[in-house]
Amino acid sequence: MRKGLLLLMAFMSVLVYSCSRGGSPVDDGSGNPHVENPTDTTPPVITISTPTESQTYTSGSTIHMTGRISDDLGLYRGTIKLVNDANGLVLKEQAYEIHGLLAYNFSLSHTAVVSAAADYTVTVSFEDHGLNTVTRSVKVKVNP
Repeated sequence: MRKGLLLLMAFMSVLVYSCSRGGSPVDDGSGNPHVENPTDTTPPVITISTPTESQTYTSGSTIHMTGRISDDLGLYRGTIKLVNDANGLVLKEQAYEIHGLLAYNFSLSHTAVVSAAADYTVTVSFEDHGLNTVTRSVKVKVNP
């Protein structure tokens, strides 16, 4: 039993450390080792397909946040947020930790209900294993 457990632990270590090409393990703050890739100097590319800049919604409508994140050597982690600009309230947030994928299509939705016109910002931020970070934002309006 002990030998099987040791083999399983060794296998899991290989999986954890193989999330990137090269580099040395670093604790990313969550207790999980992360392999940085110092040769990766190109940041990820973010395309926000929806919503479009200055798109207007009516109360009760669903804001669909869709797009694609890609990186030449592999994605690491990021977030998608929908924030009310007037008060900074985060209305919707999704965190991602994606190892080894070169591209990821994201999709997140939020039904907006307002009694007065409100401005929202959709922000997508992502990091690769070279710790290169990119952020893209789109502003929208929701009317009652």
